[in-house]
Amino acid sequence: MILCSRSLCSGLTPSRDWGSYEGVIYWDNNATTPLDPEVYAAMEPFLKERFFNPSAGYGCARSVREAVEEARADVAALLGALPSEIVFTSGGTEATNMAFRQMAGERNGGKGVLSTDHAASLKPAVALGQGRVCPVDREGRAVPEEWEAMCAAGVSGVSFAWANNETGALQEAAALCSAARRHGASVHLDMVQCAGKIPVDLHGMEVDYASVSAHKFHGPKGAGCLYRRSGAGFSPLLFGGGQEHGLRSGTENVPGIIGFGAAARAALRHLGEDAGRLARLRDSFESLLRAQVDGVTVHSGGMERIPNTSNLAFDGCTAEALMLLLEPAGLLCSAGSACHTLQPMPSHVLTAMGLPDGAVRSSLRFSLSFMTTQEEVEQAVSLVAAAVRKVRGVQSSRTGPVLVYKP
Repeated sequence: MILCSRSLCSGLTPSRDWGSYEGVIYWDNNATTPLDPEVYAAMEPFLKERFFNPSAGYGCARSVREAVEEARADVAALLGALPSEIVFTSGGTEATNMAFRQMAGERNGGKGVLSTDHAASLKPAVALGQGRVCPVDREGRAVPEEWEAMCAAGVSGVSFAWANNETGALQEAAALCSAARRHGASVHLDMVQCAGKIPVDLHGMEVDYASVSAHKFHGPKGAGCLYRRSGAGFSPLLFGGGQEHGLRSGTENVPGIIGFGAAARAALRHLGEDAGRLARLRDSFESLLRAQVDGVTVHSGGMERIPNTSNLAFDGCTAEALMLLLEPAGLLCSAGSACHTLQPMPSHVLTAMGLPDGAVRSSLRFSLSFMTTQEEVEQAVSLVAAAVRKVRGVQSSRTGPVLVYKP
């Protein structure tokens, strides 16, 4: 059944003031997070009076350089790394591309790179013509036997997302890294969704490269880093003024780097306590919702996940129809698939997990943050339950699932 978006939303009264963020339940934090006020306060002077180029030779510029190095130390502390192993970038995508090009380079024999599921890894692999993808099981974990066999067949490097951005599923990182190392492959770890959310100790893992983005844990957009283990090979992508110790030329994004460091400090200070509280909020959301609504499935619910992520399938609904109701009601989340008008594109993550098409197309991702409260959880449960009931109420076995026409 195809309904106009206006008809589906009829009778639904927006309950939020869209003139500001206040009052909106923002649960798309795996896409980006709101800037922590503490981070903004740290950045502000470097957007105004402390605007100097850190490569300049006068005293006020040297103080900016010192602030950049302090931020580098703060990021390294969050990751369990040395400051000298941190290369500031524009974000996780750039860092991943840097690592991929190194691992796929001629100096590594050009044997190809084995990856799992994120576009920042899959697309560079395709562009370089050397990508291989490991199958995953029903929970989204790389199949150990397949991973081992593909590493043994000969690859230059491996790359995988420690935490899946759609389901929150945590890969068994230590085992995957060890298997790759046994077969002489370099290891890149995509940490974009787990840095600042779970404890990390890169020196305790067999990792050569890792990618991080500041805006995933209340830092600014446009700032991230590549972790490069001391002694790991590296050929720069960018050449010029020799910034970042010659590893990534270009005038530094100083305000972004300062904000990145401030976000890392805040995350490290609160990590243990906040991660536990966040997991309890996520579990409360899932439990309360399943008590009110039948036919709800938690994807990757049988394995360890990052504490903020819940990906749910709703029987008899489409993600697009649910989002059309939830947005004006004041709950912002994301579809488990990227929907394009009447041509929904199924999530490659959920599809790779072997889920049926109906489950893939009915899935929504709710990603909380450290700013989430129990009151928001209870409000979100009420909004989602109401939306599910409305969608199910306008369809039947004769009409089929609701498809949405947007005039």
